[in-house]
Amino acid sequence: MFGAITPDAVHFREKYESNIKKTSHMYVGSDLYFYLIFQYIVPYCLNDKEEKMRELIEKIENTASGTDFSGVVSICKGREIIYDKGFGYRDIKNKMPNNTDTVFGIASGTKFFTALGIGVLIDQGKLSLESKMEELFPENTGFIDEKATVLHLLTHTSGIFDYYDEEKEQDYDNFAVEIPWCKLETPGDYYPLFKNEKMKFKAGERYSYSNGGYVFLGILIEKITGKLYRDFITEYVLKPANMNNSGFFAFNCLPANTANGYFEDRTTTNIFQLPIRGGGDGGMYTNSGDLVNLWEAFFSNAILSEKLTEVYLKTYHEFNERCGYGCGIYKYLDDSLFFITGGDAGVGFFSRHLPNEKITINVFSNITNGEEEIVDTLLDNLNLLR
Repeated sequence: MFGAITPDAVHFREKYESNIKKTSHMYVGSDLYFYLIFQYIVPYCLNDKEEKMRELIEKIENTASGTDFSGVVSICKGREIIYDKGFGYRDIKNKMPNNTDTVFGIASGTKFFTALGIGVLIDQGKLSLESKMEELFPENTGFIDEKATVLHLLTHTSGIFDYYDEEKEQDYDNFAVEIPWCKLETPGDYYPLFKNEKMKFKAGERYSYSNGGYVFLGILIEKITGKLYRDFITEYVLKPANMNNSGFFAFNCLPANTANGYFEDRTTTNIFQLPIRGGGDGGMYTNSGDLVNLWEAFFSNAILSEKLTEVYLKTYHEFNERCGYGCGIYKYLDDSLFFITGGDAGVGFFSRHLPNEKITINVFSNITNGEEEIVDTLLDNLNLLR
C-alpha cells in the first residue's frame, strides 16, 4: 500500500532514536538536533511522498472512469505494491470482473521474450549476434538478405519480408493472412508466408519494425533446438523468471481467470482475428505479478549472462532525442527507463521499468487500444513516482 515508511526512514529511526534522551522535557546536546530532524523533517518528506501518490492514483482512477477502462493497472517498487487494481470485465457478457491476478494477452510485448530466447542460445554458444542467415538458414529463398545477422533481426534492421508490415497495415481488427488463424500454432507454421517473397531492403540500411523478423527468430529457435518455440521459451525464460502464470495458451483452451479480448465495440471478441496460439512476434499471456518477476530476473542476470544483458540494453536505434531501441526492448537513451509494449485486436499492453528506482509500471487492457489514455496519464506524471 502507498504511504509505507521507507527503509531509509526506518534506518534513520534505528540509528538516532536511541540518541534521544528526555530530561524534564528537554533534550541534551546534539540529541536535540536529531530529535528535531526526526520529528519534523522526516515526517514532512514521507507526507510529501504520500501526497504525490494520492495525486497520481486520483489521476489514474479519473482517467479509468472517464474512458471506461477495462484491465489492470499496477505500480510496484521492488516487491512493495504501491498500487494494484482491476477495472472492467474479463468476460463482459457474463460480468466476470478483471482482478489483479487476471492474465492478459500482451501482443508484441512477446518480442522481448523471443529476444531473450535467442540470448539464451547465444549464451549456450549455439549462435552469436554476428551469425549470418547464409549460415543459419541456407534454404532462404530471398525473403531476407543472406548477410543479415541475428543482431539485425533483433533490432528491426534486417530488411526481412514482413507478413504483417505495420508501415502499410494498421487495422488490427480486420487483418488476415492466407493461412487460417486456427492453423498458426507455432512459428514454423508461418514459413509458407515467407517462402518466395522478397526482402524489403538490404540488411542494415534502416530501421523498420518487423513482426516477420520476430516470427523468423522463433523459426530459428525451433530449428536450432528441435523444440517447439513455446516449450523453449517456457523452459529457459519463463521458468527462470518465476513467471508461473504466463504462457502461450491456445484460444480454445485458455486457463481460468484469463481475460477475453474485445474490439472497441466491447461485444465482439478477437478469437477469429489472431493466431490460435502465440508465436515469436506476439500472443503470449501474462499478468502483473509475473512481469515484476521478469524485470527483477532480467536485471539480476537470472535469464542472460551479465555481459549479454549489457549488450541487449545498448542503444541500436534512436527514435528521437529521448527514446531508442535495444535488443527486443525500448529504452530511454539515458538508461533511466526500459519498456515493452503491445497492441492488437482486443489487446493493449504496456510495461515500464525504472531500474534506478526499481519501479515497475504495468498496464493491461482487453480492449483494442484500451490502454492508451491510462498510459498517457502515467507518462505525463512519472515525476510523482520519483
